[in-house]
Amino acid sequence: MRHSKYYYIDLTDERVSRRKREKYENFLETVEILKTMDPYERSKLSDAIREERYKKDDFIIREGEAGDKFYLISEGEAIATKLIEGNTTQVMSYKRGQYFGERALLTNDTRAANIIATSNEVVCLSLERETFSRLLGPLDAILQRNMEAYAKFK
Repeated sequence: MRHSKYYYIDLTDERVSRRKREKYENFLETVEILKTMDPYERSKLSDAIREERYKKDDFIIREGEAGDKFYLISEGEAIATKLIEGNTTQVMSYKRGQYFGERALLTNDTRAANIIATSNEVVCLSLERETFSRLLGPLDAILQRNMEAYAKFK
């Protein structure tokens, strides 16, 4: 009598992963700063990003904290506030397809502002510092240009 081994391959996980990757790739194609990426680069980025969910009034980032992530808003809206001359002031607003958190990663400074969810739910896609540098390094020049907008709020 011969013994046989049977292997079961769960294709559900593979299908879920593929759907998630396609969803993120389609979203990333709509983000202005990422439009120049080729499909392979977007695929690598899709595999690396993590989804984070926030409720209204949640702090996504707190001013003064160490920065270790870059964020893209996939769903919802948020605002940036900053303590200026003792008053909390709104300095920016963000919606689907916009990003934040790159300043701290590019300069190694602490977070320059709070980012607060303003819609009932905000879905962010995040990248850790090391992944950000590896995958988005070629975008440094574009991201640096955007930092000029932040300078007026110092």
